[in-house]
Amino acid sequence: MTAPESQFAQHPESSGEPFAAGLTVVVIGARRVRQGTGPYLALQAARAGAHVAGVLGTRPTSARKAAEWLQEQGLCTAAYVDHEQMLEELCPDVVIVASPLGTHRAWLGASLDVGAHVYCEKPMIAAPAGVALDLLEQYAAANLVLAENCQWPQVMPAFQALHPKVDLNTVKSFRMLMAPPMRGLTRWHEVLSHPLSLIQEVMPGPADLEDVVYQESGPDALDTRLRFTYRTMDRALACEVMLEDMNVFPRPAEFAFDDALCRRVVEPSDYSITFVDGSDACIPVAIPDPMEANLRAFLHRVLHAKEVHSAPLDESLVRRQFLLEHLLELYRESVHG
Repeated sequence: MTAPESQFAQHPESSGEPFAAGLTVVVIGARRVRQGTGPYLALQAARAGAHVAGVLGTRPTSARKAAEWLQEQGLCTAAYVDHEQMLEELCPDVVIVASPLGTHRAWLGASLDVGAHVYCEKPMIAAPAGVALDLLEQYAAANLVLAENCQWPQVMPAFQALHPKVDLNTVKSFRMLMAPPMRGLTRWHEVLSHPLSLIQEVMPGPADLEDVVYQESGPDALDTRLRFTYRTMDRALACEVMLEDMNVFPRPAEFAFDDALCRRVVEPSDYSITFVDGSDACIPVAIPDPMEANLRAFLHRVLHAKEVHSAPLDESLVRRQFLLEHLLELYRESVHG
C-alpha cells in the first residue's frame, strides 16, 4: 500500500510571493513513484516564480506521464528522456534531482558540467563521504549552490511556538520517531539526514559521535533504535532515533528536545500539516510547508550566488555527509559482526 498522491498537497499557508522569475528549472524524477517528491518540488518551484521548463523520465512513458500530471495541476513542461538533450536545449539555472538515491551521483556530475545549481533529494549521495566532499568543493569552486532536500529544520519555528520557554542552548537530549517503509541499511540511509539536520540546527559546527548503539526488535527487525551521543566542543546531546513499523498513512513523525515534543499532524481531509505538543490542551501550530520553505530558501541562495558570483561551501552539509557515512558504517558492522 502506498500513500495517496494528495499526501503532499500544499495547504494555503505554504504559498508565498513569487521571487524567482528569471530562473529556469528542470526536474529529474518528476513522476510520483514510491512516494517521490519530484512533482511537488516542480509545483513549488513554479509557485516561487521560476520557469519549470522540463522534466526527465527514464522512459518516454514515464516522462510523458510526469508532464501530463503537472499539466493537470496547471504547469506546462516539456518531457525528456535524454538528459544531455534536455540540459543542452533548456540551459537550466537549476536542476532538481528527485530520482532514487542510486542515480544522484551521475546527475550531480552532469549538472556540474553544465554549470547548474542543484537541489538534491536526501540523502545526497550513496558513496564515501570523501566523494561527497569532493563534489561539494567542485560546486563551490564553480560558484554553484548544491543543497539537500532536508526540510525538518524548517519545522523549528513550530517547535519554538509550542515550547517558547525551552532554551535550545541548554537542552540535554534529543529523540526522533519515524516510520519509513524500507528495511535494513536502506532504511537508515533514507532517514538519517532528518535527525542529523535537526541536531545540527541546535548544535552547529564540528561534532563527533560517541557511544553509538543500534538495537533491533520484533519480527524481521521492524522496530529499530539508534542511540548515540552528539558532542561538540562545549556540549553533549544524548540522542535516540526510533524507526517503527506502522501501517498508518500519512506516516507518523515527531521529535523532541528534552521532553518538549513536536509531533506532525496531517489532516486526512485535505492533508494540511500542523504540529502539536501531544497534550490535550495544545493549540495546533501551522507554519509554511517545510519542504516548500526549504526549496524557497535554496532558490534565494541561488539568486544571491548569481548576484555576487560566489557560493560558499555548505559546511553543515559536508559535516552531515561524514556523520551519515560514519553511522551507516557502524550499522554495517553491527549487522555483519
